[in-house]
Amino acid sequence: MNQEDVFEQLNKLHKCKEPFTLVFSEKKCKNRNGFYSPAEYKITINNKNFINQEGELNGTLLMYTAIHELAHHIQFTEHKQKGIRCHTQLFYAILDMLADKAEEMEIYKPVIDHELEELLTEAEVISQKIARLQIELGKVLEKINSACIKKGVRYEDMVKRKAFICMDTVKKCTRMASLDLPNNISADVQAVIAGERDNDKRKVMTIAAQAGKSAAQVKYAGGNNTTSSKSKGESEMDNLLLEKGRLENQIKNLQTRLKRVMELLYKEEQS
Repeated sequence: MNQEDVFEQLNKLHKCKEPFTLVFSEKKCKNRNGFYSPAEYKITINNKNFINQEGELNGTLLMYTAIHELAHHIQFTEHKQKGIRCHTQLFYAILDMLADKAEEMEIYKPVIDHELEELLTEAEVISQKIARLQIELGKVLEKINSACIKKGVRYEDMVKRKAFICMDTVKKCTRMASLDLPNNISADVQAVIAGERDNDKRKVMTIAAQAGKSAAQVKYAGGNNTTSSKSKGESEMDNLLLEKGRLENQIKNLQTRLKRVMELLYKEEQS
């Protein structure tokens, strides 16, 4: 994989409105793997960072860095990012969208073996449990509020000093409990959806969440799109992609459950 290969792959990944250049520095840098220069529309990759002691190049990590810097180019040229703060929620939404697309196009090929897949699934399940517990906590806090009113005691005082829960958590969890949220999303994604006050936007964000989008992508699904001025055809395509992701996520969950059921059946047969 050389400089020209990476440049060609990035251009396949996204048709930029403003052309960019890409160069390999032929250097190793401890502080960063690459960087983007907004004034020059230039991506620089410190390619020596991705060569191990045996002289082998890790093309997967290098490509992710290139996608990261391409996201900055899109952020500044197509979304007119202002100011010096570049790692914003908008940036991460663009990056995650590009990574999804790159993986689908097999431009970016992270190796996910059985061990890593199981760990990722375990983390996802734990996060989903946390999300459901936050809703349960919110419901209990509402009951505490009602009980405090009846007994003539200060609600805020009770939850802070007796239940040891700060008011920010109280507000967040009671808000979550008041909404009809799906039970198969992560805690971070749930927090993003619950933070949206507009009902229509929240519905769109929920669809994106169920399609397996990241928290950053979900945040911008409800009207803060990561692409500028979409046509009707592009919007329909987005809806189809969301539906595709939602179905794939459901199939994944069913396959995990089926595997668990088969294991239990096998244990029963052996006993």
